[in-house]
Amino acid sequence: MKKLLVLPFLFLGCSQAEEKLSEELQTKVLGLHDVLMPQTEQIVSLKSKLDSLSTGADSVHVKKLIGALDKADQSMMDWMHQFSIDSLDKMEVDAKVIYLKNQYQQLTDLQKLTDSTLHAAQNYRP
Repeated sequence: MKKLLVLPFLFLGCSQAEEKLSEELQTKVLGLHDVLMPQTEQIVSLKSKLDSLSTGADSVHVKKLIGALDKADQSMMDWMHQFSIDSLDKMEVDAKVIYLKNQYQQLTDLQKLTDSTLHAAQNYRP
C-alpha cells in the first residue's frame, strides 16, 4: 500500500524536474539568440564593406566570403521564422524539453557557422 502512495509523488517530482529543465533550456535558447542577434548586424556591415571589393582582383574569394555571410544571416532568419515561443505553452513538458533541446542544438550549430564566417570575413585583407 505504501508503494501506491509514493508513486504519485514520484511522478510529481519528475514533472517538476522536467519543468525546471524546460525553463533552463528556454533561458539558454533565448540567451543564445540574444548573443547571435548582434552578430547579424556585424554580418550586414561586413557584407557591405566586402561588396565594394567584389569586382577587384580577388573577387572570387570576396564573393565566397559574401556568400558565407549571406548563408549565416539567412540561417538565423530561418531559425527565427520557425521558432515558436508561443507554442511552448501548449506543449506537454516532455515535448517542450525535446523541442527546446533541438532548438538549442540548432542555435549552437548556427553560432559555430556565424563565428567562423565572421572570423573569416573580419580577417580578410585585400
